[in-house]
Amino acid sequence: MIERKFWDEENETLPIQKLQKLQNERLQNAIDWAYKKTKFYRALFDQAEVKPQDISSIEDLSKIPFTTDIEVATDIPLKDRLAIPEEKIKMYHSTSGTVGSVVPIPFSEKDMETFFKDGEARSRWTMGVRPWDTIQILTRFDCCLLGYKKLGASIVLLSAGRYSTDHQIRLTKESGVTVIEHMPSLLLHYFERMEQIGIDIKDTELRMVSGVGEGWAESYKKKIEGKYGIPFMTLYGAVETVPFAAAECEARKGMHINADVGILEVVDPKTGKLLPEGEEGELVVTMFEREAMPLIRYRVGDVGSILPYEICSCGRTMPKMSYVKGRVSQIVNIRGKNILPIDVEEVIAGFEDLENEFRIICSKQEMEVLKLRIEHKSEVKQLKVLKEKVEEMFFNNLGINTELDLVPKGKLERVTFKAQRIEKLY
Repeated sequence: MIERKFWDEENETLPIQKLQKLQNERLQNAIDWAYKKTKFYRALFDQAEVKPQDISSIEDLSKIPFTTDIEVATDIPLKDRLAIPEEKIKMYHSTSGTVGSVVPIPFSEKDMETFFKDGEARSRWTMGVRPWDTIQILTRFDCCLLGYKKLGASIVLLSAGRYSTDHQIRLTKESGVTVIEHMPSLLLHYFERMEQIGIDIKDTELRMVSGVGEGWAESYKKKIEGKYGIPFMTLYGAVETVPFAAAECEARKGMHINADVGILEVVDPKTGKLLPEGEEGELVVTMFEREAMPLIRYRVGDVGSILPYEICSCGRTMPKMSYVKGRVSQIVNIRGKNILPIDVEEVIAGFEDLENEFRIICSKQEMEVLKLRIEHKSEVKQLKVLKEKVEEMFFNNLGINTELDLVPKGKLERVTFKAQRIEKLY
């Protein structure tokens, strides 16, 4: 049987000129829909003295004010964002609540179709998931489960194992799971537990990991791939912005953006100034076909960049973005230099005597020294020597001084949802 290469070949291989033309057409429709159908966007546009007819291309987007991360903007009633009657809403998801309150995200029947077909299924297909795979989703995101179902794969239900890690591990082996989807930091603990209860990953059918929900240091990724012998693929998305998503392909040089369903901008987090390709900043998304709740120039709060355009060796012509480095809210300023937890991870991964669990200790908004608490392996004896080597590596790699506190494995609290790497004392 000849394997189908693309999920949506027509759109995934569009010449860039045709893609840009399609984007401009869909953008005009999205702007018109948001303005006419929602109280929120109508007021936003009127206050900025912008009319839908003023936006005819991507270049015109800068005329529109940003909209803020929904997790923060909880003062805006949901009904003001809705573009359809409430009775036409067929599904509610929600934000994760990692920044603020959990906020409901509504979807119409049409939204659900594009959600699972153009967002969830296409992105997983890009990573290499196929209908003959058996998927185990450990994030507890049921939207992902439905996306894999749309793709045609077999699924280990979210309730299977009753959320017990040991039960889920046994299901990984006994159900012949070939793909696990999880948040990278939590997956490392999952694999450690597998070893502790005597299950060797090489004795399972596991062939791929899908890392979602948080940044993933490249040095860690390579280190873990070498240890377990399976690829750790990366997917980017947010519930608010689906079906706009991005996924890594076999070329493994950034992530393909679903640019036919939305527009990605990158701006300076402080000034809002649009940044050029290759320059790192805050991601801003405009959706084309969100029927229930439009999103125009939505500041996602994540840090990344748009990569210089080139046709990928996989055959896809969709533009690419970098791997996401973290959240804008996670940026720590050390003597004018912006540091993210993923920068710390890149250094830690170079030391076999260190565990992957750590905390950045922030005593104020701007600091002279990076203060870190990092777990070390239990067998390490010469802690002073290790401490000096790690501090030296941080200075060489990041150009900053550190105050390092090495603590035994297990000293730092484990979390069950998205790694919490920053401890604020102010």
